[in-house]
Amino acid sequence: MIGHPSPGGSRLDALSRGANRLAEWVMAVLLAAMTLLVGVQIAGRFVFSYSIFWSDELTRFLLVWISFLGISIGARRAAHPGVDSLVRALPARWARAASVLGITLSVTFFSIMVAYGGALVFRTWPQYSASLGIRMGIPYLAVPVAGVLMTLHALAAGFCGAPPEAREEGTGVD
Repeated sequence: MIGHPSPGGSRLDALSRGANRLAEWVMAVLLAAMTLLVGVQIAGRFVFSYSIFWSDELTRFLLVWISFLGISIGARRAAHPGVDSLVRALPARWARAASVLGITLSVTFFSIMVAYGGALVFRTWPQYSASLGIRMGIPYLAVPVAGVLMTLHALAAGFCGAPPEAREEGTGVD
């Protein structure tokens, strides 16, 4: 695992990198749409004295998706804060074991996100939002999608032998 890249690890890393690029693209589109919608809503209220009744709800749903996609992107880039001073102080063998334990716990947590997020989606799918009339499972779908992406990123980091920032240092990738 950590420290010993496997042949399947490079394919897993490529899949993780591709999924991350797609998540970044989708997040950028959603952020642009949200920014445009809020701008139009502000102009409508103050310039034309007209309010788009569904804009607040759509903005909220877009923010949920942007946040969860951003969390997964941060996981791929190893951008989330972490306390690794203990791991750095350990001998190499124990540090690898601690890293494997960390990845195992992370994958377990992300799997729980997928399971409970999926259950939430199924439970809320029959309900419709008040303003937009879309199924409420769609905004909640961000939770299991982010869990799947983070599981993929954690497994890629575990099987490729180093965290993404160490593998891609100075390459400009991701």
